[in-house]
Order: sequence, then structure tokens, then C-alpha cells
Amino acid sequence: MRVYLDHNAGAPLRPAAREAMIRFMRSAAEGNPASVHRSGQRARKMLEQARAEVASLIDAPPRSIVFTSGGTEANNLAICGAVGNTKRRRIVSCPIEHSSVREPLAALKRQGFEIVELNVDHEGKIAAELDPIDRDTALVTIGLANSEVGTIQNLQAIAETARRIGALFHVDAAQAAGRIPIRIADLDCDLMTISAHKLGGPAGIGALYVRPGCRLEPQLLGGPQEGGLRAGTPNLCGALGFAAAVRETLSRLAEERDRIASLSQILLSRLKQSIKGLRLNGPPQDRLPNTLNLTFPGAFGETLLIALDLEGVEASIGSACAAGSVEPSHVLVAMGRSRDEARSAIRLSLGWNTTSEEIEYAAEIIPAVWRRVASAQAGSLAAAELVGRPS
Repeated sequence: MRVYLDHNAGAPLRPAAREAMIRFMRSAAEGNPASVHRSGQRARKMLEQARAEVASLIDAPPRSIVFTSGGTEANNLAICGAVGNTKRRRIVSCPIEHSSVREPLAALKRQGFEIVELNVDHEGKIAAELDPIDRDTALVTIGLANSEVGTIQNLQAIAETARRIGALFHVDAAQAAGRIPIRIADLDCDLMTISAHKLGGPAGIGALYVRPGCRLEPQLLGGPQEGGLRAGTPNLCGALGFAAAVRETLSRLAEERDRIASLSQILLSRLKQSIKGLRLNGPPQDRLPNTLNLTFPGAFGETLLIALDLEGVEASIGSACAAGSVEPSHVLVAMGRSRDEARSAIRLSLGWNTTSEEIEYAAEIIPAVWRRVASAQAGSLAAAELVGRPS
């Protein structure tokens, strides 16, 4: 049995999304949405229908949705675009953001911007102290839900502070959209990132919500597409798959959320019963219902992942974008975990096609694999200690 528990890295394509894309590819639709002839206008109509569907995911007006190649591009457009025409030199974020936020911020720091990070507590929640958001702040960029530990932030005070001092407020909702209800009006943000493949749409398509009237500096130049904010022929096939995934997600959001939360709780309970010292990273309540970030005592996460994969359980050590690194998670370190604790953590993330049978299998196999890995690791450490002793 193969058990896929890495939905936060990318969810399997939903059948509705696959069917929508196949229908499009079989329809011999050849028009460019920017062309004025009949085929182009037919393509344009399909693109705008998809835009409206995607906008409904966050209860936003369709004209505010800018299609991008994914969450990374949307974050880059939001962050770099927001500071392109401002004399303010401060950007406020927090230390547990995704690399697609952290790297643009690092680039802007090299250009002379001041990057200030709000502290987080041991659960990954942003501290209440918001003094760094001052009148020199151009942008505040915060993730609604963390990709590694699932912590959901309460952003109301941040939104109010940003609005009061005239800073733009960007929310990275790539992990949250489609897993919890989201309304733009409730978050009161200027910019929001969403991604198709996190909720069962195709990879290679995402979107940025841009509040009407909000001015951004385009990052891709070459044409007037997407309201002049993102040059290039739109990925119409991807947009249709994105829209279909949104449609299916919204039709069963509450049902899916409750089912996944129940399976997640069953898995956590079973693992705690079998593994003494297992630790949940993140809050017990204000967390994405599908996400379990767990520290396994006495076992390095990367070793555990390889052993689990051999037994059919697919998970990750955190963000897929950092999967090639054996450095401890910057998220867990920011939350106060030691480097060894952070290196012993893996993330199990459930999704729309996770079954109770798969959770039953995972609950049995994960403790067995952990015992084997922890025993081997303890033996290796003991042997190394013996070798290192003076004779």
C-alpha cells in the first residue's frame, strides 16, 4: 500500500480538474485570450469564467484576481511589486514564512530595505507586539497558515495596524485556501496569494488577489495581460483546472475539513499511544486540520523519511522547497526547538483523497519504522562514542 501524506507539498489532481483540462485539450481551442477574433474571444470568455470561479474561493471580485505560474510567483509579485513605487524602506514579516517569501525579502534587503520580523511563540503564533509596523513600513507580509506546522494566524490586529499607518498588507494563503473558509473582507488585506496544486488543481498555476486601486510594479514585462500586472499569454488550460478544483473544493469544504480533521486526530492519537515522547509541533487547536508536524525522539527526520518511503508512507521534513537540505527547519528553530529536535521532525499532511484505511496502515507502520530507525541510530551513536574514547 502507498500512503500519500504530503498534501502540503502538493495535493494529487482532483478528478474534476483533470476532466476539465482534458475537455479543453480535446476541444481544439486554439485562440489566444488577447486576440480579437472569434477564437480569441472564446478563449477570453473561458479565462474570465475561470477567474470568477477562482475568485469565489476567497469571496473576492473576479477583476481582482491575477493569474500567475503559482504561489511563488504570486508572492514575488506581491512583495517586490508592492515596494516598487514607494519611498518607505521597511518591510515587516515573521521568521516562519515560506522560502518564496523569505528569498524576495532577502533580495530586497540587499537593495537597502529594512526587513523586520515579528517574533513567534512556541506554537508559531505571532506575538502581540506590533510596534515594528510604523510609518516607514511599506509592506507587511504574513502567511495565514504555516506550511510546516499548520499554525493559523489571527491577523486582525496586524491588518488594522497596517491600514492605520498606510502600509500594504499581503497574506500568503497558499496553504490555507481550500482548507479553511476565507473571505477577503474578513482579512482586510490588500494582496493575497493562492495556489492551485495545494487544493487538488494542477501545478504551474496560481493567483494573486490585488485589491482594486492597489498599485503594484509588474515583475514580468512584455505585454498588457492580467490587467498589466503579469505579462505573457495566460495558462488557460491550467486556469480551467484551477477553477474546477476550486468548484469541487467549495462544494464539500466543511465535509472534507471535518473528515480530514477526524482522520488526523485518529492518527495523532494512535502515534502518541505507540511512541513515548512524541511531540506535536504547533498549536493543538488553531492549526490546519490536515497538518501534523511531529518530533520523533531518537531519530533523524531524513532517515525516518527514507525508511517510511520504503514501507509505502510518503511524508516530508517540511517545505518541499527545502527538501534537498538537511539543515533543521527554520520554522521549528524560530519556535524555540533545539537543532536536534528540529532535525527529528517530519510533517504528515492529509488531503482530499486520504482514506481511513490509509490512516490505519500509517498508524501501524510509522511506530514500527521509528523503533527500527531509533534503535539503529542509538547503536551508531554508541559505537561512535566507543571509537572516540582514549585507550
